[in-house]
Amino acid sequence: MRVSGAKLIDPQLEAQQLLRMPTPAAEALFQGYTIDQQLEVISSTRDAKVREELYYLVPDCTELIQMSPMEDVLQILHTRLGTGAASALLPCLSADQFEEMMDFVLWRNGTLDEKTLDLWLFELSECEIDELGDLLAQIDVGILGSLLRGRVEMDEEFKALFIEEGLVDPSTAGIAYADERARAIMDAIWGADADLFIRVLYELFGLDREDELGEELWGSLDRAKGEQEERVRERDKAAGIDITESEILEKVDLDQLDLKDKERSDVDEESEDV
Repeated sequence: MRVSGAKLIDPQLEAQQLLRMPTPAAEALFQGYTIDQQLEVISSTRDAKVREELYYLVPDCTELIQMSPMEDVLQILHTRLGTGAASALLPCLSADQFEEMMDFVLWRNGTLDEKTLDLWLFELSECEIDELGDLLAQIDVGILGSLLRGRVEMDEEFKALFIEEGLVDPSTAGIAYADERARAIMDAIWGADADLFIRVLYELFGLDREDELGEELWGSLDRAKGEQEERVRERDKAAGIDITESEILEKVDLDQLDLKDKERSDVDEESEDV
């Protein structure tokens, strides 16, 4: 059934056999596959829970997660959101995967989906703090601002001065958190990189580090939305997609298309060919 170094004859059957085996035997067999073969087996399995079990047949699934298509991983995470179980896979994501997922799942028609955001914040807060810190330290500060905006507040009177002088940390009395999720994430950011923590505060409170303290030049929701749209455009361009869905709808009024005329035209062309 399996040829070393070659494509598997039937990856779905391989997956079924692996899941019927005792765990130690399944782990030994699966770890004997090449990375490409492991990915074949995982991708052939459409059930998200089953696919997750296959990832766990290796001691550290980080490499497999990061080499997997985003939709394969997102399907697993989606089924686990709100249970705390997704937190086991989140630290395995690459920064690019995380940012792409946030762009994809948090925005609905240009508006931040607060309900979905709450679920992701819960899962992030359930991660081991060291693992979460390592992941967040790689994430664009604008993404972090989108996640936490409105969930971290600070006394106005001393906000800019304290931040500028580096006199703040997650436990500073003047900082208030909407919930323990936001506090856990800020703790992880602080533990990973104190300077990143300060930059996140500037992002959250719309402060500029170079101009007059308190001047609101960046960190708005509009800026976050614009950056999200630019990342999507860049990914589309890399994938060879040079026109967006909105642009298509602007150029083509689908309601005005006469599909019957199109069908008649196709029939006439076929008759002429005959």
